Amino acid sequence: MSTLRGRRNYRSLGLTAVGVITALAVTACGSSDGDSDKGGKPGASKAADEAPKNLKLGRPGPVQEITSYKKTGKFSITPTKVSLGEPEDLKELDDPKKYKDKKIAWIYVKAKHVGGPAIKEARPMGDIGAETDAGAPATRFILIGTLASTPKDCNLLNGAKELGSEDIWKQNEERTVCEPYLIPATSKVKNVTYSQGFYKEPIKWAVK
Repeated sequence: MSTLRGRRNYRSLGLTAVGVITALAVTACGSSDGDSDKGGKPGASKAADEAPKNLKLGRPGPVQEITSYKKTGKFSITPTKVSLGEPEDLKELDDPKKYKDKKIAWIYVKAKHVGGPAIKEARPMGDIGAETDAGAPATRFILIGTLASTPKDCNLLNGAKELGSEDIWKQNEERTVCEPYLIPATSKVKNVTYSQGFYKEPIKWAVK
């Protein structure tokens, strides 16, 4: 969890929505921060097994390989919960046309480094996405700063303790990471997903 000091520093960066990325594109192309290859794309994690069936929140999926700064570690990925906001939460961004009929789904994932060397700036959320109850992909929502409605237990610093601290994942280190996604105001999240590249089905966790 981030310290109070870290959250204040993070908020001081300014409240700005810097972009949205359709989760469908994210799951197709993989994450963008490392050096590994998934389906020929950089910055992605790999799965050794086929996607399991009937997973629910709180159950770990197959161990994933995540590469960053030319080092690869093995991570256990476990989505734990989804917290839905309200359409009114987006009003403070002062762009009513852009966010009309939208709301935020905050997705929480417990990630644990279970094998390999220490990894700098590993991004376990890089291949996380979501599907709504209408079957549409959620949209990754990138913020600089926090909203007033950001859940108190949501750490937007990749699970790091404090902004500015060195982000090194050591073996057996476990963090709970949270990131926001946009969905239609009338929708719910049906599944949390984890991309396994172009040639494998994504792993899915049912949200009940």
